[in-house]
Amino acid sequence: MDRSTRFYRALGFRQTIRGKTPIGEFVQLEHPNNGFTLELSQFRPGTSIWERYRSGSEMDHFGFWVDDVDTWTRKLLRVGGQTKISPYDTGVVIPPRPAFKGRAAYVADPDGIWIELMGPPKRRGRPK
Repeated sequence: MDRSTRFYRALGFRQTIRGKTPIGEFVQLEHPNNGFTLELSQFRPGTSIWERYRSGSEMDHFGFWVDDVDTWTRKLLRVGGQTKISPYDTGVVIPPRPAFKGRAAYVADPDGIWIELMGPPKRRGRPK
């Protein structure tokens, strides 16, 4: 739980609640820029809701719009992420910025859940 909490804090989330229940423990994290709330839950073995974790048995992935895909990829790798798909130019228009093509990457969190990073194209050289 601590490892995953550190990982999501690197994305800017702040812990708002942490607690224990009869079946395990949880942490709620909120992003200060948009109020998005993420809850991480860990259930104790032997409880009715517990199952052994298998990658893909839970959520597939979720994505974030970031200002610089390459910088955020490096940041997540430093806090325990694992590269799944290195940063690349998408060749397609990525909302909410429909006027240009974007950049994307996929990094797995410490539990293997994929995080999609989407953003503007990589800046090349100095602005004129």
